[in-house]
Amino acid sequence: MKKTVSLTFYGGANEIGGNKILVEDKGTKIFLDFGQSFTLLDDFFVPEAFLTPRTRFGLRDYFALGLMPKLDGLYNEKALDGTDVKFKPPEFDAVFISHAHMDHVAHLEYLHPEIPVYMGECTKLILDSVQETVRGANFYGEESAIKTFKTGKTVKVGSMTIHPIHVDHSVPGAYGFIVETSEGAIAYTGDLRRHGPRADMTKDFIEKAKEYEPEALIIEGTRVALEEKRKNFSEETVCDGCKKVAKDTEGLILAMRYPKDLDRFRTFYGVAKEAGRELVISPKTAHLLQTLEGDGNLELPDPFMDGIKVYDRQLKREEKWMAPFLEDAVDSEYVRKNQKNILLELDFYYLAELVDIQPEKAACIHSMSEPFEEDPISQISDEVLTNWMERFKMARHQLHASGHAGKTEIFQIIEEIGAKKVYPVHTLHAGLFKNAQAFEKGTRVEI
Repeated sequence: MKKTVSLTFYGGANEIGGNKILVEDKGTKIFLDFGQSFTLLDDFFVPEAFLTPRTRFGLRDYFALGLMPKLDGLYNEKALDGTDVKFKPPEFDAVFISHAHMDHVAHLEYLHPEIPVYMGECTKLILDSVQETVRGANFYGEESAIKTFKTGKTVKVGSMTIHPIHVDHSVPGAYGFIVETSEGAIAYTGDLRRHGPRADMTKDFIEKAKEYEPEALIIEGTRVALEEKRKNFSEETVCDGCKKVAKDTEGLILAMRYPKDLDRFRTFYGVAKEAGRELVISPKTAHLLQTLEGDGNLELPDPFMDGIKVYDRQLKREEKWMAPFLEDAVDSEYVRKNQKNILLELDFYYLAELVDIQPEKAACIHSMSEPFEEDPISQISDEVLTNWMERFKMARHQLHASGHAGKTEIFQIIEEIGAKKVYPVHTLHAGLFKNAQAFEKGTRVEI
């Protein structure tokens, strides 16, 4: 961009997630997303071995190790307690959140409460549910300046005008942004895909971005790699595969998905209903469904309706929010006795429930990303899951539609939008973007 407009990448460059992109124009400063990357702590901490940043000292460890930007007027008083950075009035004008995944929102808890945080209405509902049901989740408080938007709404912040445009991703309520500055437009994709059930929303974003003839395009590239090892399934392909598993399985069907992937939840619900099975879900899923009831566009079932049961892990201490969901809940004994009539959504961290359920002639639908070499934790988790499957003689089926566009899709989007410069984020292979056909036509890639 020209001298009056600048982009600073405090996160998201040469890493997966962690997007913190500062846009400055004539004294106006806004951030696009404020998340934590999947590998942020890897160089200095091992959470699995309980070596973690010392939260009692706020952001002291983060600042000392260069894990967070040391900026005045950005953070709240609690986050700065124990650091050498003084709490000051806000020096930033807004933060815009693209969607509710942790790698885009996790560091909201550190923000100065007077800095307005803009997010989609659906994103706000999802984060409200997570904040209530997940211990330690604290994105914002009552004093925070949270503002919501929908597609079609325009937000004016100082010298910039921001247009949120919906995109399709593996969480509902995902957005990209068109940012009008004094030197032209900046398009930011957030995370998006074209092979999902709402490809029309991604198309809307691309067409709108193209209209503004952007000076810069900030685009994700999660799946841009030399070799794509993950299958590029559509949700329809996943659904067909799940139906086949349901038809071929005599006993329990175990289904695993990402907690906020509600496209996948609808798939599991439809498959269970067609197969004449009860769908058994966690209290957290039930809470999220109830929280999102007000969003009629999502067409989600009522967690208390026929065909859905809530699973009670019989914890010694239940959280207060769980009470209404456990009144008519089922336990491991119920699932064990009714295996052939149940599709059980079970999170990876609750695999020990299988000890009590004792599955027979069972199958597991693993509807999450395959492990990849850059993430050793995913490799270990996959090995552990395999051990559980072998222990209980469960057939395993890999059926997943990614929330991210593949390399070919990303390069097509770049060409269609036609920005003068492209900034790859959310990727470990930014150099590959120079292979896109658009760059042969004069578009510059900035790494």
